[in-house]
Parts: sequence; C-alpha cells; structure tokens
Amino acid sequence: MRVTMADVAREAGVNKATVSRVLRGDSRISAATREKVWRTVKDLGYRPDAVARGLSGSSTETVGVLFNDLSAPWTGEFLSGLERVLGRVGKECIAKSTMGLQERRRNALLGLLARHVDALVWCDGLPLHTENVACVSIGNSSPGGVSIAVDDEAAAVKLRRLAAGRKVRHIKGENPLFPSVDTGYSEPAVRGTLLVFDGAFGESPDPKDDAVVCGCQSMCVPAGWYRLLFPAFEMGVLAGRVLLNMLRGKGVRPETVTVAPSLLSPDGEPL
Repeated sequence: MRVTMADVAREAGVNKATVSRVLRGDSRISAATREKVWRTVKDLGYRPDAVARGLSGSSTETVGVLFNDLSAPWTGEFLSGLERVLGRVGKECIAKSTMGLQERRRNALLGLLARHVDALVWCDGLPLHTENVACVSIGNSSPGGVSIAVDDEAAAVKLRRLAAGRKVRHIKGENPLFPSVDTGYSEPAVRGTLLVFDGAFGESPDPKDDAVVCGCQSMCVPAGWYRLLFPAFEMGVLAGRVLLNMLRGKGVRPETVTVAPSLLSPDGEPL
C-alpha cells in the first residue's frame, strides 16, 4: 500500500500543509518539526510523486549536476558519493555535460530549470547566476552558495614530507587535478627528484627518484609509484549533505569547505 502525505502528517502529528512545507525546504518551519517530519518520511518510506509536485510548483526531488566532461575519470566517484546521500531521501541526479562552452552551459542550465530541479551542483567552472535555487559549486566560488574544494595546502604538505628535501617537479597535463598545489621547492635536485604526474604521464623515474600519480581510487599505476588521490567521492558526499541542509534550511553553511586528498604508498597504504 502506497504511503501518502496524509500518512506522514498523521504519524508525525502535524498537518499536511506542514509536511508539504518541510519537503519544499521552507525555512519558516522550526528545526524540531523539520527533523520530526524527515524522520517520519524515512521511517515510512514515503516517496512523493515527482510529476505532481512539479506541476504544483513544489519539489520535484531532482538535482541537476553540470560537468565539463562526463568522461573525466573522477565523475563516477563524485556521482557515487552525491547519490549515496541524495538517494536516501528520494532525490535523483540529472547529469549534463557542457564541454566548457558557454552556450552549452546556458542551454543545460535552462533545461534543468525547466524541469524544476530542486538544486544545482556545478562541476564546470563558475556557476551561472540563478535565483531561488540552492547551489553548490565544486572547486570554484559560488555567489550565494557553497564551494567545495580540494585542500591544496594539505596536499602540498604531504608531498613535501614525501620529498624530504628533494626537488619536486609537478608535471601537469591538459586537465590537472591539483593545478594550484605549491610544494615550495625549487632548488636544484641534490638527492634525486620527486616527480608528480598530474593529468599526464612522463618518463620513468631515475632509480634515485620517486614518482607520484595524481588520480582517482580506481586508477592503475606502475609498480613502485605513489598515488595522490583526488577526493571525488568525499566531495560528492559533502555536496549532497550541504544541499540537503540548504533545502531544509538548517545547518551551518560556510562559503568554502575543503577536503584533504589522500597520499598512498606503492603498497596502497595511507601516508
């Protein structure tokens, strides 16, 4: 038997209008009431009718995600983290690829807004201006929203520790994952070099050198090389949590949240 909004209201001890406002993310509802309603929604397994809610101007239980390129190796991990959080409350993701082109970005945005998405996640540069739509930006500032970015300083600290005084060569490809990481080492190599391949593979390191590959968890690397993992899954989880807080009108929302990447040894052990 399908659970209805009336069932949720009766179980939570509120009226249907209050349930509707909570599901829409109305900030005028008290935190205690929001928590009670969302707990009841989860306990009863209530799933709103997305079509009917879209026609009524309410939530459609959808989130638009804009990527530059869906084939980028980290997109799957990011979506997996995002959907792990949003799926628990019945929200679905609609992913769009823009290829970094302004016209495609505008068209993708208009298409998502036409579908009345509840929120947007920008993984493709600076967000275009939108009103009355919760927005989280990945790696770039989001006016009126929240930005989730890699902790570049934490990455640099780990690389400096691994380098142990050696020169670090950050070899960047066309689409580096850590373009802003600065190890601070520029002196001539005396005891070898730490080679950091970011979006590009180069020559095999000299026996006195070490090599680090920047990538995702599933990336295969040559034996004896280190890995600096782009925290795509963790960023997806954070984006989902932040969006839910924004939609529910609760929680502290700093302008920027940073995530530290993991550095793994050749044996896969965290350093």
